[in-house]
Amino acid sequence: MSLGDIVIETKDLKVYFTKGGFLSKKSIVKAVDDVSIKIRRGEILGLVGESGSGKTTLGRTTIGLQAPTEGQVIYYNSKGISHLITPKTITKDIRRKLQMIYQDPYSSIDPYMKVYDALRQPLYYAGIRERAEIEEIIHKAFDDVGLPYELLNNYVFQLSGGQRQRLAIARALMMDPDYLVADEPVTMLDASLKGLIVEDLKKINQSRGLSILFITHELPVAKVIAHRIAIMYLGKIVEIGPTKRIMENPLHPYTQALLQAYPRLEPEARDKFFKVNVRELELVWPKSGCKFHPRCPFVMKRCETEEPPLKEVEPGHYVACWLY
Repeated sequence: MSLGDIVIETKDLKVYFTKGGFLSKKSIVKAVDDVSIKIRRGEILGLVGESGSGKTTLGRTTIGLQAPTEGQVIYYNSKGISHLITPKTITKDIRRKLQMIYQDPYSSIDPYMKVYDALRQPLYYAGIRERAEIEEIIHKAFDDVGLPYELLNNYVFQLSGGQRQRLAIARALMMDPDYLVADEPVTMLDASLKGLIVEDLKKINQSRGLSILFITHELPVAKVIAHRIAIMYLGKIVEIGPTKRIMENPLHPYTQALLQAYPRLEPEARDKFFKVNVRELELVWPKSGCKFHPRCPFVMKRCETEEPPLKEVEPGHYVACWLY
C-alpha cells in the first residue's frame, strides 16, 4: 500500500483516561491501546465491537476531536502531503476535510433552527458567504442524501428520525471531505430506514470517492457496507481483514462470538461457532495477557500472561490470538 493510497493512518495510537479520584481510587482506562491502522482512499472500513470497546474514541481521535495520549494520527491529502492530526495542530482547512456523522441526530443538530440555517451556518464559518454558492452546495448535498429541497424551510424538529440523519450526513458532505467518521449512524433507526441510509452512504462513497470509517456494533450491517472490517475489543484491534474473509472465516474467538450472537436461518450454520463466556455480562479488564482471555473458551496459560501481537495469517487478514 503506497502513501498515495492512504488517507488516514494511526501509528501506535493510545488514548487513556483517568477514572475516579478524590474519594475513590484512581484508575486508568485504556480506551484506545496501541492501535495502528491504515484507511485507504475511497475505502469503507467497518469498525465493529460492543459498547465500551473504544470505537468512538478511535474515530474522534482520527479527526482531531480527541487528543492522543501517545502515538500519531496522520492525514494525507490528495497530493500525498502528510499532516499530523491533534486538536492543537489541526487547521481550519484540514478540519473541513475530516468530518463526522454523530450517532444521535436529535442532539447533534439544534431542533429549533430552520433546516436551511442549520446548513448555512457551518458554510458561513468556513468563509462561504455568497447566497448562490451556499444554495448550490446545499442542493448538491441534498441530492446526495435524497432529501427534497422543500424541507429547507422546515424547522429541524419537524423532520422524522430518518430525515434528521440524512440532514446530518448532508451537513458533513457540504465541506467536500476526504474522510468521514460515521459513528453508529443507523443505530437509532428502524430496520427499514437502516438499509436506506446504508445504501446512501455506499452511493456517496462510490460517487465522491470518500473514505469512511463506519462504526457499528452490528456485524451484519458492516458486512453490507464495508470493504474491510476491523474488530475492536477493549481498545485493541483483535482482527482486521477483507469483509468476505472476516464473515466466512472469522479467526479470533471474539469475532466468532459476535457472529454467533446473530440468528441464522440455515440450521447447519447455527452451531458453527461456540457461545462466549459472558460470566456477569460485563466486560472484564484483565491486568495482563490477552484482553479477551477472561471470556475465551480456548484460553491457555500463555494467554493470561502474554499479549498476542496482530499477525498476518493470510494475505491482508490479521489476527491477534495465540491460537495462530
